[in-house]
Amino acid sequence: MIYVLRILEIVFPVLAITTLGFCWGIWKKLDPKVLAELVLFLFAPAVMFDALVRQTIDANQLLQAIGISVAIHIIPGSIAWAISTLAGIKHRIFVPGILLMNAVSLPYPLALLAYGEAGLAQVVLLSIPNVFITFTIGIYFHGGNSMSSEPFRMPALWAAFLGLIVTMAAIPIPKFFLSFANLMGKGLYPLELFTLGYRLRSVHFTDIRFSLLVAGLRVGLGFFTAVLITHFMALEGTMRAAVFLLSCSPPAVLNYVFAERYGNEGGLAASVVFTGILISVVSTPLVLLYLELT
Repeated sequence: MIYVLRILEIVFPVLAITTLGFCWGIWKKLDPKVLAELVLFLFAPAVMFDALVRQTIDANQLLQAIGISVAIHIIPGSIAWAISTLAGIKHRIFVPGILLMNAVSLPYPLALLAYGEAGLAQVVLLSIPNVFITFTIGIYFHGGNSMSSEPFRMPALWAAFLGLIVTMAAIPIPKFFLSFANLMGKGLYPLELFTLGYRLRSVHFTDIRFSLLVAGLRVGLGFFTAVLITHFMALEGTMRAAVFLLSCSPPAVLNYVFAERYGNEGGLAASVVFTGILISVVSTPLVLLYLELT
């Protein structure tokens, strides 16, 4: 019961900011594409750089994290692609909605809540490759075949590369610049969620069933993938827990941001992401219970 209440403490601000965005859309009009541009070109690079330069990363640990993170993405993503191909699903959000999970705003506080600093460190390590997968493969699926060079135009990808180099080479960064990046980065998640809520105004009732399918598969296939990885790699302790928390996370909010930027059914993508957040209120306590019992 305590876990449930603490999880609600984590999820409530997410739902509250999203609701504010929805209410604002009733009152005033905004251009969601402009907000998506701010997220991708201003706030996301700051978050990527700030998050990486504050880590102490061992090369061997990073290599293991890359292998695990790739599997966490590729297994559900491949199954989603097969389902999409066989069933003839035309919505471009289907595959990336299952491939890309929320790797920061939910897993980080959950890991800290359930497993302390040790659990948080493992989740942070596993989420590093997620950045590169999101801004390469994720963009490709959202934008289509014409997007092959688009990732290289994304400041967030270059910021992640730079942050990783700085961290691995232990290059000192002036404190004033770190403060700037940290302050900029704090605006990312509120702006993402506010924009998401604003876009929910255009969701149709018929979108709900599809959203439940995508969000449910994201969490369900994520759980299946986590069981496979932790079993075959014989992972234990906080690393095992980190794999489950990351793999079972709902669809990434960036799915909506990408959909908005590339004209890929922004309203439907917003519905998928929001539905995933609601599902996580129920699925997360069940995942934590499973980890405690096994």
